[in-house]
Amino acid sequence: MSHALDIPDLREHLLTRVLPFWARHSIDPDHGGFITHLGRDGTITDRSHKFLVMQTRMIYSFVAGAALGGPAEWVSIARQGVEFLLRQFRDIQYDGWFWSVSRQGRPGESGKRMYGHAFAIYALAEYARHIGDSHVLAAANHTWSLVAEYLWDREHEGVMEACNRAWSPTDRSHTMGTHLHTLEALLALNEAVGGNRFLSHARKVADLIGNRMLDTKHRCGVEYFLSDWAPDDERNRARSPFGRPKELPVGAVGADGWLVNYGHNLEAAWLLLRMYRLEGTPGYRDVARSFLDYVIEFGLDATHGGVYSHGPLGGAATVREKIWWVQCEALPAFLLARIVFGDDRYLDAFRNVARFCLDYLHDPEHGEWYHSTEEDGTPRDRTKGSAWKAAYHVTQAIAYSDSYLLELGLSPAG
Repeated sequence: MSHALDIPDLREHLLTRVLPFWARHSIDPDHGGFITHLGRDGTITDRSHKFLVMQTRMIYSFVAGAALGGPAEWVSIARQGVEFLLRQFRDIQYDGWFWSVSRQGRPGESGKRMYGHAFAIYALAEYARHIGDSHVLAAANHTWSLVAEYLWDREHEGVMEACNRAWSPTDRSHTMGTHLHTLEALLALNEAVGGNRFLSHARKVADLIGNRMLDTKHRCGVEYFLSDWAPDDERNRARSPFGRPKELPVGAVGADGWLVNYGHNLEAAWLLLRMYRLEGTPGYRDVARSFLDYVIEFGLDATHGGVYSHGPLGGAATVREKIWWVQCEALPAFLLARIVFGDDRYLDAFRNVARFCLDYLHDPEHGEWYHSTEEDGTPRDRTKGSAWKAAYHVTQAIAYSDSYLLELGLSPAG
């Protein structure tokens, strides 16, 4: 199966069915930045707060969309987002970035979370790379210096989860999700600055993902760790990717007691393959393949399409909803695996997920993608915008998938 006849035109989908939804509904004309909470049709469902993660994700999305052929006004939309971020989210007294502000820009939650700082680096670096803005690139570079000074764990390695406003640690634990986005941010900063100046930092994070976070028995990634990198048994049993208590179906947790997050395994595989292509460490390639094969065996739905949410270590998926971001991580991961390994199983997996996304997650009436569906594709949560859901996952998935399809000679665009 090496022909492009059944490869959807994802770039066209992004430019006509996804980002226009956000251009119509997410921009705050009164205060700048982006509205956080949007219902299915773009109706504002909560006007109270703006969150660092959502704001930075929207900046990335519009500048990346413009680079893919979107209208020039999308650069202006990204620019006003950057201006709001620099003006309202930056902590002038202690440095760094607030986690949230009011719609008007008054500080909300002032603690310094690594997850948010990773996205500040990512968005600013990507904006600077596409636009050529040295001032914004300096802000990204400076943010990494703050991370290296205050959020990097010098005793045990890796990034801690959080500090208070004045940079005293409040959560020294380690999580897969935060390390993935730290690596993502470092790769973006490395590309924006040039000269592989941040490759050594990226390598440290990639080594932790490939070594500390690998369950050697089942060859998959583990989510939660204590400050000394001992696995956090309680959180690995029944917690969501963002640390909130999660109601699980009866029997969801297997005999080993831990849940595997398929989306993070896919994301880890993708980032490790990018590291392998950048600097050639075979271990990154091998761990990535283990993560991908684990998801194909236990998490990929061969009947309805798409990737499930969670399942027990070494067992079939038990949390079988299909969440938008999990599918987004699958798309570039499977395509890059096809490039690296030359194995058509990964191309078949890409086709499986891409078709599911366009058939079931995409909202044909209003545009954009739903938050989640049931196992069979029936819409489960039609939310479009939240503190966590923005245009970023779909935009990033399609931007990289488009590039990989061109590399494979399979792009519908030619």
